[in-house]
Amino acid sequence: MSKKQLVIDHILKEIERGKILQGQRLPSCRKLAEDLGINKITVNKAYEELEKSHLVYSIPCGGFYLIRKQMEPVASSVIVDFKTVRLEKNLIPYREFTHVINTAVDRHHEELFNYECSSGYLPLRHELSKMFEKDGIYATAERILITSGAQQAISLAFQAIFRNRPGKLLVEVPTYGLVLELADRLGIPMVGIPRTKDGYDFKKLEKLFKSGDINAFYIVPRHQNPTGFSLDESTKRHIAALSQRYSIRIIEDDYLFDLGSKKNSLPIHYYDTNKSTIYIRSFSKTFMPGIRIGAAVLPEDLAHEIMQLKQLMDINTSQLPQAALQLYIQSGMYVKHTLNIRRVYERKLKIARRIIESLAPSNLYWHVPDHGIFVWLILPKGITALMLEERLKQHGILINPSADCYLDTYCASEQGSSASDIPSRAVRLCLSGVSFDKLDTIAAILREIQNNIEDTIG
Repeated sequence: MSKKQLVIDHILKEIERGKILQGQRLPSCRKLAEDLGINKITVNKAYEELEKSHLVYSIPCGGFYLIRKQMEPVASSVIVDFKTVRLEKNLIPYREFTHVINTAVDRHHEELFNYECSSGYLPLRHELSKMFEKDGIYATAERILITSGAQQAISLAFQAIFRNRPGKLLVEVPTYGLVLELADRLGIPMVGIPRTKDGYDFKKLEKLFKSGDINAFYIVPRHQNPTGFSLDESTKRHIAALSQRYSIRIIEDDYLFDLGSKKNSLPIHYYDTNKSTIYIRSFSKTFMPGIRIGAAVLPEDLAHEIMQLKQLMDINTSQLPQAALQLYIQSGMYVKHTLNIRRVYERKLKIARRIIESLAPSNLYWHVPDHGIFVWLILPKGITALMLEERLKQHGILINPSADCYLDTYCASEQGSSASDIPSRAVRLCLSGVSFDKLDTIAAILREIQNNIEDTIG
């Protein structure tokens, strides 16, 4: 018997005896090598063999784990939430932000509790002007509007562009579901273009632009919700060039900019030499959701109209959190915080990718990006996201079926008859609020998908 087989047999016996339980980490290669008196490399090769047999899975720098073959129902109080986009509590900088709030009150209490300019707290807009310049966004403070989250900025843009103007909104398929609902409520007609990992079909995009029916194109260029896809620089340059050629307004929702991307990645706004793009950022998803602060860089021809709409909508966004955010950015704490968040999420994505690489059924489509917070799945035919959601709920696992991220008009004619049911099979997993010790639940999700496949075949 080879030494590698000796290790495999030892692990199998330990499993049979109940000394290694489902979901539990296997002994480290170093420890088992010492116990068995063999080389650590041999143990690692044995573990890799067990992984190929789908008995264990590995986590980068985290060891090997026995796959959960079955899931036991868990107490209702124990929830693993892959549905909600939120920060883990331990990542929210409560103490630091409390300090800057107190400092802001001490320094500026006379102005912070009265009505101010509806465009936003001027020192914050100056701070953002400097901050955005480092990211390839060149705008004076006068062209920056502070909003109640990115959602309000999107709403203002839609109203300004489509009020008393004929035309359609072009959206990605799929895209952020609340944007589709917002446009529908505002009575804005929409048309979609498929968004893939590689971008768009440019022939189709130019045909849509050339038709004369499109007024604006809503784009999430990086870490897209729900897919996690990001556009490369060539694609962003091409979009900017086409939008200028056909006078199409770009609404660029760059809400997860702070989570990083490939080196030298720039916004579409940078490539838009006409500077007609409406550029939107958020400080909710990566910093502190409750403060609800977003910012929009407005083109000159729409700035006055959008700012008027903002004043009519809520007079002004609360000054205190704006002043605190300005001090937080100015002090350098914001950069330090976002770098930490970025490292945490990148590590989570690496773990998720390794688990999925090891365990995903061959007919499951999946995408795990290098940056961001989303994992994107298209379930095998015969399994719906709602069906999977209900089964996983019984085990305290929440996922996000993503049919609402597709236009109602998405049909066989869009992608071919074989893809007409994709919306019902689409699932988004959000990793931002899931702690490291719960990430192995992804293995349980994949096991449930495999069980569904087997049930369908049976």
